[in-house]
Amino acid sequence: MTKKYSVFITALFCLFIFGFGIAQFIVPDRDFSEQENRFLSQFKAPTLSSLKSGEFMEDFEDYVVDQFPLRDRWIHLKAYCERFIGKKENNGAYLGADGQSLFAQFTAPSLEALTGKLAFVNKLGGNVSVPVHFALIPDKSFVWADRLPANAPLVDDGSTLQQAGQLCGENVHWIDLSGAISGDDAFYRTDHHWSTMGAYQGYLALVNAMGGSAVLPDCDPTQVSDSFYGTTYSSAGAGWVRPDEMYKWAEGKFTVTCYHSGQPEERDSLYFPENLEKKDKYSYFLGGNQPLCIIGNDNALSDEKLLVIRDSYSDSLAPFLAQSYSEVHLWDLRYNRQSLKQYVAEQGIDRVLVLYSNANFSTDNNLFLLDL
Repeated sequence: MTKKYSVFITALFCLFIFGFGIAQFIVPDRDFSEQENRFLSQFKAPTLSSLKSGEFMEDFEDYVVDQFPLRDRWIHLKAYCERFIGKKENNGAYLGADGQSLFAQFTAPSLEALTGKLAFVNKLGGNVSVPVHFALIPDKSFVWADRLPANAPLVDDGSTLQQAGQLCGENVHWIDLSGAISGDDAFYRTDHHWSTMGAYQGYLALVNAMGGSAVLPDCDPTQVSDSFYGTTYSSAGAGWVRPDEMYKWAEGKFTVTCYHSGQPEERDSLYFPENLEKKDKYSYFLGGNQPLCIIGNDNALSDEKLLVIRDSYSDSLAPFLAQSYSEVHLWDLRYNRQSLKQYVAEQGIDRVLVLYSNANFSTDNNLFLLDL
């Protein structure tokens, strides 16, 4: 190694270390990462207590990592490197064999844990005097198993759905969706949610199983976005993956009461087009998470009132359900602590559907609220 080359390497090393160190404090801190869809750590001034306990250094380390210059580009570079050396997983997301599909890892609950969760569903069935139906939406890794990397271990193999059906009591009607969702457009490639087309397939299976009538849309789906990057993309950092397209496929004259802020907000549309300008474009459907949303349709095929105990998958399902039921009440246990038994009686609910994605049901810690 020549002297000039040694000086060059040393200068390059110093430039890298000190350059990024200086940039760390010059570049304005970011509050939120659109790439990762999460809030970033902020600088916390040291105190005597935090210095003694070591808490300051832990917080400072998180701050440096989150606010590192060009962080999003480094995340993409890491994903490219992982792919280059042949890895099929990055940051908890599987890189699909087709090069364009991304899968969140799925961890099946133990039989004991699943039995405990179903016990609350069964208690709901015994607490109310109306029919209670229960269904789990299969994970994308089950429906698109052919796109998974070879021998991926943490995937949905269908066993959780099979066990859940067997654990339903006599007061709960199990709806098996394991064979209802299929096709290349059933899910978003970059997100964990089913797409509008997948939601429609689920709608047909659910309504038919509940003895209702389904609506066949009389028009083609309308594209509302061609630049959707979902949560799995945020985790994987797979910069080579194309964005998803988003569609809506149900129209009508609805009355919509949303409770995003805890207070009722009256609307005449199921869609929030302003949210297409955000990273979380999926919130185009019903505006995102909320404790309760009530949709009314005077022209529905049935006069029944349907209560859906739901997760976010029901946001894109709701426009279809609202075609079949005069009222659809969407209830999220994460934010709603009211008594379900009392609500069913007071609102004149005719039918209850407990509908979760397999992954969300496996990790939800709020199911005990079904027994209130």
